[in-house]
Amino acid sequence: MLQLIIIFIFLILSAELISRGTEKLEPFMGQGMAGGIIMGLLTALPETIFVIVASLRNQPYVALGSAIGGNVLLFTFGIGFLGIYFYLRWRKNLSINEDYSVEERFLIMTTIALAIILFYGHLNVYTAIPLLGIYLYYAIYRVRKFAKEDRDINEKEVLKAAIYLVIGAFILIIFSDPFVEELASLSKQLGVPTVWLALIISPLAGEIEETLSAIRLAHSYEAGGSLAIFDFVGSKIQNGTVLLGIIGLFSDISIMPGLNELIATLVVNVIAIMILMDKKLGVKESIVLLFLYFLIATMTLYL
Repeated sequence: MLQLIIIFIFLILSAELISRGTEKLEPFMGQGMAGGIIMGLLTALPETIFVIVASLRNQPYVALGSAIGGNVLLFTFGIGFLGIYFYLRWRKNLSINEDYSVEERFLIMTTIALAIILFYGHLNVYTAIPLLGIYLYYAIYRVRKFAKEDRDINEKEVLKAAIYLVIGAFILIIFSDPFVEELASLSKQLGVPTVWLALIISPLAGEIEETLSAIRLAHSYEAGGSLAIFDFVGSKIQNGTVLLGIIGLFSDISIMPGLNELIATLVVNVIAIMILMDKKLGVKESIVLLFLYFLIATMTLYL
């Protein structure tokens, strides 16, 4: 228990550092670049490293579970919780402040690619190349868009941001997996049913830092809620393209063992696209998303 608390404190520190670093970059880079690309990459680092290691160890289905597991949680429970917290903090609905059309388009592209993979039935090099291409195009598009925007850059603030982000990412990489393992071990000791461990505890533990970072941003200033949405969407675009692409590069596998999870991911992607299309997140929508997580997760486990 003590070890779990210590690890959790380090994850809170990681969330604080990554949030501060992203806040400092936002005035120079905008929310799309700072949240969607940089923060999205950093918060997806644990899954990325895990997927690479599992793929190298010839454990493609373990890698697949890690690659898609967080999407269902963050696009339902994560966004729902963020929307409710934002309303309680600022007494207004969350609005996306900057141009969200880029992330929306690439989330749609990622979802279409996932639907095609479901019909194709395999992950291999033929799926890997298009998937990796989607994220590369997304990153290049955002970088070019940023380069065209003539923003004044404060080099001292950028340096501070880089230090915050590097230290925060390092702490996240070190402590994310031990936190999941410790929480799962404690749950078993306390007699928590296996189904609840799989349904709630393990996914939430795996995404705890990203959730903490989002809440920290939403609490700090009004635009922080919008920045957190960019992070959620950017990191999950990466999960649905880069991570599945990595699995396909190292393996040629059938998706049937992970079919339920992939279908659930496809469904929540579509729901996220529809809810965020108007660039607003209300309380009613947030509550629906919270309940939807438990519904989809339960159906995924029992069907």
